[in-house]
Amino acid sequence: MYGAMFKGYISNNMPGKVIELFEKISIEINEVVITMLFNACAKLCNSHAIKIGRDTLNRLPTSFLRHPTLVTSAIDMFMKFGEIESAEYLFSQIKQKTSYSYGAMMQVYLKNNLSEKALDLFEKILMKPNDVLYTIVYNACASLSNEKAIQLRKKIFDQMPKGYLNNIVLVTSVMHMFMKFGEIEIAEDLFSKIKQHSPYTYGVMIHGYKTHQDPQKCLSLFEQMKKENLTIDEAIYVALVGACSQIGIRSICQNIVRQITLPQSKIYGKSGDIDQAKQIFQSISQPEIITYNSMINAYARNGMGYEAINLYNKIPENIRDKISHICVVNACSHSGLIDQAQMVFNKIDKKSEEIVTTMIDCLSRMAMFDPAQKLIDDYEKSNSPYLIMYSAILSGARNHRHIALSEKIFNRMRLLFPNEKSALISASVLLSNTYSSLGDDQQVAAIRMDRIKELGKNVKVGVSWTEVNGQLVRFQAHDRSHPQSDKIYAELERLSNELREHGHEYDSTWVTRPLKNEETIESVLCGHSEKLAIAFNFIQYPRPSFIQITKNLRVFGDCHRATKLIAKIRQCEIIVRDANRIHHFHTNGQCSCQDHF
Repeated sequence: MYGAMFKGYISNNMPGKVIELFEKISIEINEVVITMLFNACAKLCNSHAIKIGRDTLNRLPTSFLRHPTLVTSAIDMFMKFGEIESAEYLFSQIKQKTSYSYGAMMQVYLKNNLSEKALDLFEKILMKPNDVLYTIVYNACASLSNEKAIQLRKKIFDQMPKGYLNNIVLVTSVMHMFMKFGEIEIAEDLFSKIKQHSPYTYGVMIHGYKTHQDPQKCLSLFEQMKKENLTIDEAIYVALVGACSQIGIRSICQNIVRQITLPQSKIYGKSGDIDQAKQIFQSISQPEIITYNSMINAYARNGMGYEAINLYNKIPENIRDKISHICVVNACSHSGLIDQAQMVFNKIDKKSEEIVTTMIDCLSRMAMFDPAQKLIDDYEKSNSPYLIMYSAILSGARNHRHIALSEKIFNRMRLLFPNEKSALISASVLLSNTYSSLGDDQQVAAIRMDRIKELGKNVKVGVSWTEVNGQLVRFQAHDRSHPQSDKIYAELERLSNELREHGHEYDSTWVTRPLKNEETIESVLCGHSEKLAIAFNFIQYPRPSFIQITKNLRVFGDCHRATKLIAKIRQCEIIVRDANRIHHFHTNGQCSCQDHF
């Protein structure tokens, strides 16, 4: 009778009733009833449920521990309680372990951020894993995302019976793992073979594309979901907000915003439509801190430092948080307001590593390297070295062509952060670019060879997006894949001639690699992705008076000077959002960043 009542309560998601009834029982109960009690305690997981679960287990005779299902449910209960050692002890008492008990213990590790232990346990399993165990281990690999996880992934995926890929839960976990590892083509292949998609399968791919900075594919999948009449949940909308923020094209953002009800000021701020962002902000009678911070960040990205400071000063002091400080100091950094940044920084009592890093970036942009280095030295007196602080100084040293400092910082990064391959590749590129800006091609080649030998060839490719007639178009540097490539390059030639006629001289210090046969400094610099996007806009009819482009890397100095002049010659407003900020190129030949980029 009790078993039936317990089962009914659990089926109807009423775990509290199970515990209430259990406390009234005066007769002996069997392992089935106790198993259901543990399940109820795990679901409820409040202080009373934790006490009942612990006390009941402690009173059980050791004979009960011979029941694998009961012990596994107790392990699951301790997982929900966060009591790892208790779960491990119970697991060690199971003499005949099953796939179910292994899975329960691996879930304990996974849910408590101990993915390494989950992988270690998986490798000790002697029986053939079932689809549930494979699903858990793929999730653990994705969570860990280190060299061990990548190596184990190759082994287990090759050994797994391919029939398991018919399990939609498992295949979704596999897709998520491959996306985390950057093996996007494998994830895409698995996604294409799914016969009946769900919001979850789409969500994994959309989140993956957003993580890997491919917003165009995010929006493409969004359109597919609408065609299939699938429910688009809040998590997917959040990812789409991120994709809109990445792509930063005003018309695309407006189209998505009409369909969602999430942080619109963030989207408009990142699309360069600062007036719309401001209008949305002002319509909110009592902004929360996240709304204030989004608006300050919008001002920062659009080079409106004073507006950011004024809004920061209006935030009630009791709700300001570390993000508020970071956003306003970053706004000062992007507008060259070093004194104002220093005033804000000095008033912050508890300085997080993020705000110290932001201040270091601000000082480095203004070539104030000694005080920037002092901030690092002071920080490291009581903290471990923080990689991004060094990256900020190295970036500033590159901009100011300070080769001695660039070498010193790069070597320090290699010493302190030997396993951060991605960051070291970026740092190596910055050092190489510094040598290139000084015309030292021999050192450029040597650094490149060392980078390939030590870190691999994984250098980020420059990509730009623009929108024409409702279509999003993507260009890479020296891209000739577009059907209208001949017209695009002919327009580039016209633009180049006009630039030279108006006094533009191509700056060879921004060519960061040796010239190939038949290449010139002009042809290399004209082939950058944002220039291709500008030329593509100008072959449209009628010729545009407004162009918007988003680039995944920072704009080079030569491209920045050229775009200012193009905006003036062609009397066309051009907005370019790069990896760091938004540049408004006006028809008077000026940029909103005032050359602080």
